[in-house]
Amino acid sequence: MNSQQVTAIALRLISIWLLIELILNLPSLVLVFSSLEQYQQPEIPLGAYVGIIGAFLLIGLFAVFLIHKAATSVLTQAKTGSENSLSNDSQKVLFQLAGLYFVVDAIVYLPRSLGFIPSATDISISSMLWPVGLVFQLAIGLWLLSNSSFWLNCFQKLRGRA
Repeated sequence: MNSQQVTAIALRLISIWLLIELILNLPSLVLVFSSLEQYQQPEIPLGAYVGIIGAFLLIGLFAVFLIHKAATSVLTQAKTGSENSLSNDSQKVLFQLAGLYFVVDAIVYLPRSLGFIPSATDISISSMLWPVGLVFQLAIGLWLLSNSSFWLNCFQKLRGRA
C-alpha cells in the first residue's frame, strides 16, 4: 500500500468521524437554544430553530462531502503514479486536514462553552478559559488551513531536511 492509498483511507475515516460528530452534537445545539430561550423569556421563532439547525447540518454535510471527494481524488491519483514517500502536496493536505479538524472541533464546542453567559451574574477569568482556548484552537486551525506550506517548511527544518 503506497502513501496515497493510506492518505485516502485516512480521509475516508475522517469524513466518517465528522459525520458521526455532526449527528452526535445536533442535540446539544437544540439544548443551547432551549436554555437561551428559558433565560431570555421571549420565544425564539421556529424558523430560527430550523434555519440554524439546517445551516449546521448543511455546513457539516458539505465538509463531509468535500473530504470524501478528496479521498476519491487521492485514490484516483494513486492508480496513475505510485511512490513510497509522501510528496509535499500530500503533506500539505494532511496539515490542512488537521486544521479542518481543529476548526470543526472548536466550532462544535464554542457555543456550549458560552452557555454560562445568560445565567452568570459576573464573569470570571476561570469561566472564560475554555472559550478562550477554543478561540485559540480555531485560530490555529484556520492558520493550518490557510498556510500549510509554512507548517510544511517548519517540520522539514525540524527533521533536518531543509
